[in-house]
Amino acid sequence: MGKVLLIDDSIEQHALVKKAFQRYEPSVEVYTVGSPSEGYKVLEKEDIDVIFVDYALTGKNGIQFLKELNRGCVNVPAVIITAHGDERKAVEAMKAGAYDYVIKDIGYFNALPQVYRKVREEFLAGMELKRIHKKINDFNERLLMMNSIVKEINRSLDEKETMNRVLCRGIKLLSADAGILMVVDGERDIVTAVTEGIDVREFKSLYFDVARTTLVRQNDGHSCLWEGLKDEDIRVVVAVPVDIMTNKRGVLQIMFRDEVELEESDISTLEIFADTSSSALRNSMLFQMVSYSQQLWQDTFDAISDILFVVDERGKVHKCNTAFADACGIHPKGIVGKDIKDVSAESGLLNLYLREELMNRRESFIEELSYRDRTYLVSGFPTVLPGGIGAMVNIFKDITEMNRLRAQLYHADKLSSLGLLVSGVAHEINNPLTGIIGYTELLQLKTDDGMLKKELQKIADAAERCRRIVENLLAFSRQKPPEMAYAQVNDIIDSAVELRIYWLRSNNIDVIREFSELPLALIDPQQIQQVILNILVNAEHAIEEVDKPGKFIRFCTGYDKEKGRILISVADNGIGIPGDVIPRIFDPFFTTKPVNKGSGLGLSISHGIVKKNGGNLWVESTLGEGTAFYIELPLARKPSKDSVHPCTRPVSE
Repeated sequence: MGKVLLIDDSIEQHALVKKAFQRYEPSVEVYTVGSPSEGYKVLEKEDIDVIFVDYALTGKNGIQFLKELNRGCVNVPAVIITAHGDERKAVEAMKAGAYDYVIKDIGYFNALPQVYRKVREEFLAGMELKRIHKKINDFNERLLMMNSIVKEINRSLDEKETMNRVLCRGIKLLSADAGILMVVDGERDIVTAVTEGIDVREFKSLYFDVARTTLVRQNDGHSCLWEGLKDEDIRVVVAVPVDIMTNKRGVLQIMFRDEVELEESDISTLEIFADTSSSALRNSMLFQMVSYSQQLWQDTFDAISDILFVVDERGKVHKCNTAFADACGIHPKGIVGKDIKDVSAESGLLNLYLREELMNRRESFIEELSYRDRTYLVSGFPTVLPGGIGAMVNIFKDITEMNRLRAQLYHADKLSSLGLLVSGVAHEINNPLTGIIGYTELLQLKTDDGMLKKELQKIADAAERCRRIVENLLAFSRQKPPEMAYAQVNDIIDSAVELRIYWLRSNNIDVIREFSELPLALIDPQQIQQVILNILVNAEHAIEEVDKPGKFIRFCTGYDKEKGRILISVADNGIGIPGDVIPRIFDPFFTTKPVNKGSGLGLSISHGIVKKNGGNLWVESTLGEGTAFYIELPLARKPSKDSVHPCTRPVSE
């Protein structure tokens, strides 16, 4: 049903116009007023389709009304009615904003319904055309905006930054209030998510499985989505898919806090934006993956302590690790792409590699290079770089310690063999010694000659001494786990000293024994004897390196009744141990002795034995003055009555 407003100060014209519309357009309602001011009141209340206004009005003509109408931005077509033959005024009215004009001749009012139809149809068509034109212009503007946005987004290869840019520009594109951009993997686990305008930490309830279809959701207050947004006052959510990669896809959600009616063009714009943004997201994620892989590879490369580098057939370094850079004395970034001769100028080891022409080889090789006091195993493996350039992957492995350990193992094996030999020889010596001792005792029984008995006793004493030496050799050579027993520590020290007494005397080394009265210790006697012997031999070697009178090795024993511990000290006045060496003397295979002088196992084994026997072993030393080893051992629970020994022994043997 249409509505027409007639502004004319003639009541007769009102009736004629209404009658004409009732006849030709009965569905149209006609409002008639006599002045523009009354016309404004009707326009405020009713949706008028067409205004007919007479040019000649009392007080204010129709032209003035049209101008006021335009200034008030009233979007209703107005038709001016002018007197017959007054076309000049009609043209003036058209310039003032009239949509059309009607000549006021006889029976003109009968033409007004037809004019109404024509004006209304043309006006509506024009409005639709303007709407479409505006829509096209808006869409083009959005496309231009999207083009500039995508260019801006593509400037960054940082994944998080790119996601934030995509989200913010998507929100701006639809003049929205907030949004979320989520990236999910093939398992539908949210990998990354960014937000704008809202504070959300739990994203699973906000995930739209949009697949390839855009969704628009109004707030119904019931679904998981709105439960997750209950504190954000969001009314409308638009979710569009963002195809990124096969196993990763994104979901872009644009949110409005007010109820909005989204047009198809809005949705299409967002879909186009999401589609064009997907390439930027894909590039940033691929770049991130490549960067991660490169960094992981480089970190792995740098974690290797061996010197690693890749050099092509022209001598250009393509890759290296930190160890190579350290050898060259140059930061890694200043090496790649440079000639190896330039970067290795300050490295004697790499110059040796160049002098040996190992770089020019084109087949796999393994060579040993000795540089200063170190030995390196140099390996080369051929490869082909992108572009078909031949290159070699080179590895420098420091095998100095490995060679030393290998030599020590060989030496330890020899010691083991020697132990077996000593055991066999000792058993063989025991047999004739038993005969000598037995026959000597028989001869002593058969003679009354005092001088002969003294000589026979000397033979018996010498044989007994040999027997004790054999027993000590057997005890030393036995390899077995600790057999805990109650033992007298002073006796163990005596037996160890007895084993080395010949060498001690021949080197003019006095043995001082300051023994306290000790209770029994719960230990493995044979193993503790081995410890004492190892320390004694080390003391001998330390004293041999100094040339001064009064060489001695002092054994002291004592015990702490409250702590239940026995303390043994073995001190010498030898060369002493450097401070930087002391922390390593109990390390396996560590030795400062010349080749074939020590295995590096004695103190390590001794330390382990003392620990297994429930004790502690430590050392104190002053370079140039001497060294003292301390052994702490556990007491027996029930001391024996036979545990008392003399406090001191002779100063020398």
